[in-house]
Amino acid sequence: MMMRKMKGKIRREQLSGFTLIELSLSLVFIATLSLIIAFLVSNTVSSYRRGVILKQINTVGMDIVDDMRAAVQNSSTKSVTSDCNIVFNTTGDITDCENSGAVDFVIVKKNASKIELGAGEIITNTPMFGAFCSGTYSYIWNSGYFFTAKNSAGYPKIEGVEMAKFIYGTGSGKTLRDFRLLKVRDDDRAVCITASINGLSNNTFDIRSYGEIVSEEPIDLLKSNDIGLALYDLSTSAPADSVALNSLFYSVSFVLGTAQGGINVAASGNFCSTPNDYVDQNFDYCAINKFNFAARATGD
Repeated sequence: MMMRKMKGKIRREQLSGFTLIELSLSLVFIATLSLIIAFLVSNTVSSYRRGVILKQINTVGMDIVDDMRAAVQNSSTKSVTSDCNIVFNTTGDITDCENSGAVDFVIVKKNASKIELGAGEIITNTPMFGAFCSGTYSYIWNSGYFFTAKNSAGYPKIEGVEMAKFIYGTGSGKTLRDFRLLKVRDDDRAVCITASINGLSNNTFDIRSYGEIVSEEPIDLLKSNDIGLALYDLSTSAPADSVALNSLFYSVSFVLGTAQGGINVAASGNFCSTPNDYVDQNFDYCAINKFNFAARATGD
């Protein structure tokens, strides 16, 4: 009788507990749920970071637009081609200058023959630095590719061009390097004119040969940016001359983005490459945007 009671007690205790299979299934469920939650949290954080970065790019981009637009508005309404006779001595050079609308006095750029981004991605003939000369201030920029940290395989690899330098002052002058977007007081467009006449030998903007004296110390508009922004291109055409309105019209565009994240400016649609292609890059901090604006010169 006592044995039957003990067996019944043991049976009831066994029925009230968890089996090993049930415990294993519970642990698997909890682990899976934890992974799903972690994945959702990670995606939410990544989306938030990219949103913050893009917002900052838009804010900084509009500040640059306002700065350049103000520079154009305060510049002279005199046709840029009027400087062709002053700068060039031979008839052929003057003719070429006038036929192009003296566009080289407003915008100059230098391209890289090839950039290897890694994972088989190669882009060619990509702008790496340049200058926009508004007639009051000139803006000299270096591409974000110069500021991208190389990954373990040494990418990105840039061929055919080095980072631009700017030399000004008298005698041996002062040399500025490692700038992202340099703003220079330049009423005579000396930055673009010297580059147009002498080319960009040694990847250098040297205005000493033009006799230009910089009245204000140049400043880097992107140096103090927390998220590491840089330009990837800046373009404009020869300013349109309106005799009736006594003014010049400029149309300018530039591409602003982060220096990290594996940006491919030659891509169509998604300019930020996937994390698998750029193991050492931080994809969450990749963002890029293009800005376009028009401005009218109304100065003397």
